[in-house]
Amino acid sequence: MGVCPKTPVAPPDPVLAPSVMTPDPVPVPEVSECPEGGPFQQISPEERAARQAITGHRQRLNWSLHVPEFEPFFKDGLEKLGLPPPRRGIGLRALVDSMMLEAKKDLLVLVLTDYPGIMQGDRALRLAETWSLTKENFPWLGADKPLSAARWPEFSEQVRAVVQREHRRYKEAQAHLYILHHDLPGKLALRMVYDQAKRADATQEGCLGLLHAVDKADTSETPFASYAQQWVARAIRNYLLGERFPVHVPVNLASQLLREANQEAPGAPASQRPERTLLQPRVPLDTVAAPGEKPLALPDESSPNPRDLLNRQEILRVVQDMINQLSEKQREVLVRRYGLGVGNEAETLMNIAQSIGISHQQVSMREKRALEKLGTILRPVFREMYG
Repeated sequence: MGVCPKTPVAPPDPVLAPSVMTPDPVPVPEVSECPEGGPFQQISPEERAARQAITGHRQRLNWSLHVPEFEPFFKDGLEKLGLPPPRRGIGLRALVDSMMLEAKKDLLVLVLTDYPGIMQGDRALRLAETWSLTKENFPWLGADKPLSAARWPEFSEQVRAVVQREHRRYKEAQAHLYILHHDLPGKLALRMVYDQAKRADATQEGCLGLLHAVDKADTSETPFASYAQQWVARAIRNYLLGERFPVHVPVNLASQLLREANQEAPGAPASQRPERTLLQPRVPLDTVAAPGEKPLALPDESSPNPRDLLNRQEILRVVQDMINQLSEKQREVLVRRYGLGVGNEAETLMNIAQSIGISHQQVSMREKRALEKLGTILRPVFREMYG
């Protein structure tokens, strides 16, 4: 039976500054007793070995990148590697601490190559021991004398070789741990994303979140899946938040606004919480629902359809052209009989006859002749429209 931890969140490494992508803490109830077979299964030896390799490599990279002599070379190193510079509100140190292990390795190798080579002896000795290099590799290295620029190329070459070798071990462990949990992003995307068109992109974002979780793996007895799920869900949630805003909004700012909105409405039902409303799918303006397909959102019945407006304007133009082809007397009777004038209402034949001063039969005859003439004019138009 596996060990039941009180929280699935892995503690951060002591050498790291707060990460930029640290997931929101999730309250987990304490487990006093573990029934047979659960709630967590025993960690396999393969997963344990992979997590040990990843943890060791991460700790060595983090310590090496915290050597004070290396920090002045970080800015140029990021530029040479094509990595993004620090954003507003994030310092250079915090950016380096939050990078993926792949980027940290590339930065360290570049700094070891570009560094001129003057370093305190005790610090150089500690750097060598961090990468399992001993006095046998550097018999001339001592804690009481500084490392000279003449000795630096030899020192740097051996350290870089060990870094590359250990990184290959890390990549094997990363691939193994990722494959063990490769189905997690797809499962969470099915659960969190309502719009089918966005599930593929959301799954890819979840895969990136899984890679971040792999880089943060530790050697505790906590099952990795319980920790990785937070990173994957956070990555998918950030993707959905970014899709909801018409302009680019920093994810940290959007999350802060949502937390403040939740605090203002603590008693709101789950379906009406601000984050649920924001993460609901929206309908693009160019989206046309397929026949029989359920729409993603109810249409605004009060908003006229642009196509209907164009059709109506075209029909009014054709009708106006046809009426203009009638005689003045026929046009007057037809306009008043059917209320075709602006603001006019339809009148009876008797009212029209009394207003004009002719008999009821004469008004009816004018109406009949006007309709016959309109039928003659309308017939070719009808054939052109409907074949």
